[in-house]
Amino acid sequence: MGGGMGAGKSTVLKDILKEPFWAGAAGNAVVIEADAFKESDVIYRALSKRGHSDMVHTAELVHQSSTDAASSLLVTALNEGRDVIMDGTLSWIPFVLQTITMARCVHRRRYRMGAGYKKNPDGTITENYWEQIEEEDQVPEGGKRRKPYRIELVGVVCEAYLAVIRGIRRAIMCRRAVRVNSQLKSHKRFANAFPTYCQLVDNARLYSTNALEGPPKRIGRLNENADSIYELYRYPNPACQTGSIWKDIVLSPSRVNIQQELKYTIQKVERM
Repeated sequence: MGGGMGAGKSTVLKDILKEPFWAGAAGNAVVIEADAFKESDVIYRALSKRGHSDMVHTAELVHQSSTDAASSLLVTALNEGRDVIMDGTLSWIPFVLQTITMARCVHRRRYRMGAGYKKNPDGTITENYWEQIEEEDQVPEGGKRRKPYRIELVGVVCEAYLAVIRGIRRAIMCRRAVRVNSQLKSHKRFANAFPTYCQLVDNARLYSTNALEGPPKRIGRLNENADSIYELYRYPNPACQTGSIWKDIVLSPSRVNIQQELKYTIQKVERM
């Protein structure tokens, strides 16, 4: 399951798990989500109590350790033949391609974590996220042949400004924040990579979590360096058109009282 930060993957996952196929598989499935490891990290939890001012830095501080923990659980679950639900942005193509390759071959040989993303002294980049375990290191399976994995891809997209709004809301409620620039990059990269992923999996589906009906537009040409919603897209900007969530709901005059109440609540929390 992939999509930019704040796309609504958790919401879609809840709906998917109600389907007959997934309802049957969910009981034995291992859910891989780096954010879950991040929130259970004792260092992260201790630093989070210091307040909102350090939220982004705190999340970035434990990013690598939570990512490594998720990768370790993923490769262990695949080696054991467990059903796996991997929840992430899937925005970094080399990692995703290598992970799909591993899933295709893990029924024949075991894997372990590789060195990951490394910058060499000569300036070249080496990316080796998974390594095959040599034959002499492998644990015999008692002669039983495992079935190959079936890989289902679920993509989740939404208008980028909605994801930013959700990110701000989550930061206020859960004290888990990400940089807006990182959010926008994750949406753009996933949108550009999705067609490639579709060619490599057994089945792919794309969900839109926009509040209003209609497919997402022009996410692939998103300006990840935008400083405001008005810079997200080239003219015409769909966010500013009649019928858009931003124009008809977010900027609705009827929301003034709600916005004032939200402002008061934020100020109250900041003083705690």
